[in-house]
Amino acid sequence: MLELTGRSIAEQIAIGQLHFYRREPPVLAPRSQRGPQEELERFQQGQRQAVLQLAALYDRAFAEVGEETASIFAIHAMLLEDEDLVRTITDMIQREGATAEYAVKAAGDALAAAFGAMDSPYMRARSVDMRDISRRMLRALLGRRPKAPLTRPGTILVCEEFFPSEVMELDRRWLVGLAAMRGNEDSHTAHLLRAYHIPGMIELDLSPDLEWEGQIGLMDGFDNKLYLDPDRELMEKLRLRYQERGCPVGCGT
Repeated sequence: MLELTGRSIAEQIAIGQLHFYRREPPVLAPRSQRGPQEELERFQQGQRQAVLQLAALYDRAFAEVGEETASIFAIHAMLLEDEDLVRTITDMIQREGATAEYAVKAAGDALAAAFGAMDSPYMRARSVDMRDISRRMLRALLGRRPKAPLTRPGTILVCEEFFPSEVMELDRRWLVGLAAMRGNEDSHTAHLLRAYHIPGMIELDLSPDLEWEGQIGLMDGFDNKLYLDPDRELMEKLRLRYQERGCPVGCGT
């Protein structure tokens, strides 16, 4: 058994099989074979498509968990239409002959880095939002659909970090928890996890080692621990310790 210490999003516990989620970054052409006007039109079309998708996420979150949480996706839509972001993308297309997707990625990375360097924890957490909306725009421009990362029920999904829109895209019937190497308790991802009562842990030193793929993980959100391949004695101890707070997610009765 291996014990790791992280930071819990909420006081919950969960047990399930670990599955490591690895994103494949798209290969982007930096220079366009089209004219600048066509690339601008592609960007504007992709932007409109992304805003419509965010409106659908807003409506869904509003119906499921209320207006405060749904406002995350209204903020994402505003970020997509931010004047500085749009100006930077437009300038790269017109002056440098960049493709729309390359300009979106470069501008999004720059703004995410700027947010990440700020003193305020709240503002640093907005860097995750910038990376999220950049991914959404890239998918719209490249005509890609997100791949479902869950392949079996009872899964603790592990990734370097999770984005707010990914929480909405997950099949929560199969998900028992999220574990991440990076994250922020003030992030919109954390807000969504708490709103949907999904157990989550961040700041875990858990590399995507195939040795642990498919192994059992036990997330203890009260003591900020993740136990890999826990023994039955520990599982029973935690079950008894927390039974007054309700059955741990994924543990059965």
